[in-house]
Amino acid sequence: SSGINAEYGGGIRSASFIHSPLLQGGNVNSELMHVTDWLPTITHLGACGVEPSNCTGPSFDDIDGVNQWNTIIRESKSARSEFLVNYDQSDNNAAIRMGKWKLLQGNPGRGPWVPPPEINYRQYKEHMSKAGGDPWKFEYGGEMERMSRWASHANKGKIQLYDVESDPYEKNEVSKDNPTVVKTMLERLQVHKDKAVPPGNKDSDPKGNPKYFGGVWTPWLDTC
Repeated sequence: SSGINAEYGGGIRSASFIHSPLLQGGNVNSELMHVTDWLPTITHLGACGVEPSNCTGPSFDDIDGVNQWNTIIRESKSARSEFLVNYDQSDNNAAIRMGKWKLLQGNPGRGPWVPPPEINYRQYKEHMSKAGGDPWKFEYGGEMERMSRWASHANKGKIQLYDVESDPYEKNEVSKDNPTVVKTMLERLQVHKDKAVPPGNKDSDPKGNPKYFGGVWTPWLDTC
């Protein structure tokens, strides 16, 4: 429902495939899985093999990923029921998925079907115009930062809820119809927020502009 740099499905959800002689071909699996699940899944295979057993594999203590091997071979439902989509402490937005529900808090980014609430695109264009239409200048000259801060704080408390199983394009916002679900998801979201570490973002460096390197992104800092 939206492009990259957004918390709608088009920005965070992807299709993938697995090819292996260990798997029966031609199956489609729609169970809930997160990229962090690959570490415990692959290390489990390395320690325990592919056949069912009581082997638990290596322990990683408190990590985000879970072993999904039984889910991949279609022996069980997903080993997870939720995952944190995003928590951006700088832009004051967050999103979480729990079962069929997906909750977004704050400004999730622009989407073609469900535009972010209360974003004034006329003002956005005016800011871009001040930057002379140059995206680099717009973003790193301060206009993007000011726009992002304005939009994020304006929508800091905004809540959106979608049933992404029946509404995968996130067209029907249903938070008012499901207050108990919203309350539960906000509580779980807060648990993730409480465990978050401060972001280590660095200021943008105009010296990294691709125009200085033949139009391509490349390392520009001196090595140690």
